[in-house]
Amino acid sequence: MRNTATWMQGLAYALLALAIAAAALAFATLRVLDSGAIPGAASGYRYYTLGVMRSTGPSFAMGSIVIAQLDPLFLRTVAAGMATDQKASLRAVAAGATTVTARVDMVTGDYMRALHVSPLAGRLLQASDVADCAPVVVLSASLAQQLFGSPAQAVGRSLRMAADAGVNGPLLRVVGVVPDTFKGLDVQRPARAWAPVPQLPALSGVHFPMCTASKPHDGAIAFSIFGLPAVLSAPASVSLAQLDTLLANAWQRLPASARGKDQLGLVVSAPFSLSPQARLQAAHRTTLYLALAIAALVLATINVFTLRWLALVRRRHVLQLERVLGATRAYLRRRYVLRTGALALALLLASTVLSALGYWALHALVGHDSVLWASLSLPALAGELVWALPLLLLIVVLAEALPLLVLLQRERIDGGSRVALSRADRGIGIGVLVAEVLLAAVMSCAAAWALHYAWQQRHADLGMLRASVTIVSITRKPGDASGMVVLTKSSAKIPAQVLLFDVLQRATCAVVPDAHLAIGPLPVRATLSTSNSVTAGTRATSVMSVAANPAWRSAAGVRLLAGRNFTARRPDSQAVLIDAHTARALFGHVRTAIGGVIDQDGSTSHVIGVIAPLYLHGPSHDAAQVVIGDFRAGQSFFPLIGGTVFFRPALADARTAQLRAALDAALQRQAPTLQVTRIESSQQVLARLTRTQTRQAQVFLAIALFAWAIALSGVAAHLRLYLAMRRRLAAIRSALGAGPRRLYGEVLGGTLALAGAGIALSLLAAPWLAQQFAFLSGAQVAPFGAATWIALAVLLLAVFLVAHFPARRAARAEPAASLHEL
Repeated sequence: MRNTATWMQGLAYALLALAIAAAALAFATLRVLDSGAIPGAASGYRYYTLGVMRSTGPSFAMGSIVIAQLDPLFLRTVAAGMATDQKASLRAVAAGATTVTARVDMVTGDYMRALHVSPLAGRLLQASDVADCAPVVVLSASLAQQLFGSPAQAVGRSLRMAADAGVNGPLLRVVGVVPDTFKGLDVQRPARAWAPVPQLPALSGVHFPMCTASKPHDGAIAFSIFGLPAVLSAPASVSLAQLDTLLANAWQRLPASARGKDQLGLVVSAPFSLSPQARLQAAHRTTLYLALAIAALVLATINVFTLRWLALVRRRHVLQLERVLGATRAYLRRRYVLRTGALALALLLASTVLSALGYWALHALVGHDSVLWASLSLPALAGELVWALPLLLLIVVLAEALPLLVLLQRERIDGGSRVALSRADRGIGIGVLVAEVLLAAVMSCAAAWALHYAWQQRHADLGMLRASVTIVSITRKPGDASGMVVLTKSSAKIPAQVLLFDVLQRATCAVVPDAHLAIGPLPVRATLSTSNSVTAGTRATSVMSVAANPAWRSAAGVRLLAGRNFTARRPDSQAVLIDAHTARALFGHVRTAIGGVIDQDGSTSHVIGVIAPLYLHGPSHDAAQVVIGDFRAGQSFFPLIGGTVFFRPALADARTAQLRAALDAALQRQAPTLQVTRIESSQQVLARLTRTQTRQAQVFLAIALFAWAIALSGVAAHLRLYLAMRRRLAAIRSALGAGPRRLYGEVLGGTLALAGAGIALSLLAAPWLAQQFAFLSGAQVAPFGAATWIALAVLLLAVFLVAHFPARRAARAEPAASLHEL
């Protein structure tokens, strides 16, 4: 019995430490997400992400032209800017100077004033530098030390900056030096130098007229960057209503040419984030996790309290003996406080270790390359955990210790004559048990939904990848700013993409003589395609334009519903394939689409075939409407940014290294800016596509097991305390003729009734829970589906097993063993 009690107390304290760590980590994560702190930026200002409101909702993908034109309209009250990073080599113009490779932020607008950076020497970059295409640069203190010896000596000196060592980049003059604490907006990829964005093409040796004296803004308009978040700062004294008024006035004064047709005005998101929509979603999810963690913390604290109370009840004779031998209440309280302090230190150590493990688990879930991970850095979270962990621990210790200190004064702990529990005690116990089962039921449903959703996604029909095939992904090498591919063998009569594909075919056949290659779209590669409007008569729809060769359809396992495929011998630049959704949207039916004429941006094409719907965005998204052109005809982005190559027959894992070496060697000779990123099987592609859903299922399963552990240990603890407090009453009833079966049925039936009440409450909340689960995972689930009933049935069975053994032991107890207590 004592071993069981010790084991249960150890489990209760372990769960309490885990609950403290989970609550502290969730609270710290939420605080960091809501802080929006930018290292090196001045305090006293609020930093926002600037975007535009479209008819479909807010968009925070801005362009440098709009930012450059907006900043002068803010009348110095607020400032805006944006930056894109570029890896470059910098070399001082001096004899014997060394070359340093560093990350450079190419900025537009009044970027540095928007962040209120204080220079160590010289000045900051200004909006006029961007407008005038000034050949200037600002360095960090450490970089200035490396290149020129000190920050003061760097100002006024010149350096040459280039994306590649062999490129003759622009000559820039150092105008200022900033502290090393300022690293730009992306702390995961810190910048050490800052230059105007019109100088970006020159880093790769691309030179063209950037600006003229008569039109100083031509430089910013001649070259621009798009799709990046912009930062906007305002004094803390400026309210959100005042800021909205300033933005509305600036939008009205913005030239009409800079405003899109579907753009309604400017909008901000607070605080600043590289991905504001992802940050808002993460903050909401973290709030839900924090609520669950706090609920688990409260219940885990109650469980520990119950077990401590149970220990005192069982040791009341020892306490009485100590009192008889002279132990005072003050001595007992002091001993109890010392024991509680030692447990608190142990809990603090365990919670700290668990928080560190939770941080690394969060790292694995969010991903190091995610824009969210830039804000969830270890120093930022550690700064919040330093005070959150001790504060939570103090609250828990006080909540758990003070009632027991009071109970030491109560007669029934020291050995009174009370036979049955009071009504208040019974009510508290019932409420706690129902709450614990409710928490376990909620998380059981969430885990069951997540597992079911992950299984569905893993076995979803993507419209392709039905057969076993090897897939080679080719991308542009990182750090290549120009994006230009120079083929060593070129011909005006042979398109570049055909020539490059032929190079890959010959390199592959050198490894596998009977190999057949195909090229075409693959799920999650849709970002490489363009989205545009397509019309057929009076009907129009939005589609994605992709390219494929004739062998792609059979290699990828795509079904042809009507018409024919591209001919193998003669490419036709006007022939296209469309999917079934596009066919119905433009022509009403799949078969009537064959031979139909569509118009894409003024270019006419005729439909030769209709294929089954393709889920190019992955199994968790809707089917993509596509128009597929012949890869061999027209223009293709494949020589510039790469693509996906399908390889048949499927290659064994042992030969993938040989194939990669052959392809890398061919690309190095013919297209040195491209590289093989990965070689994987179709099964590995499907696993990669559902990796997010699998991780979500693992997270919900872990939380559900945690909730189960709290609930089941709580049921066991409360049941043991209940039986210990009713031991004398059970003995009286047994002596008066109550049989073991009746006593067993009352205990077990009462426990299952309370568990049923908790499960019933979870069923009442099931529709709301399904909505929250859909927000967390993006999955639409049936709140009363089979997964729900299976999860709740398993939970009820677990409660039965936990309650069965204490109830059977209490029912089999001999009445004479307890009658001496009366």
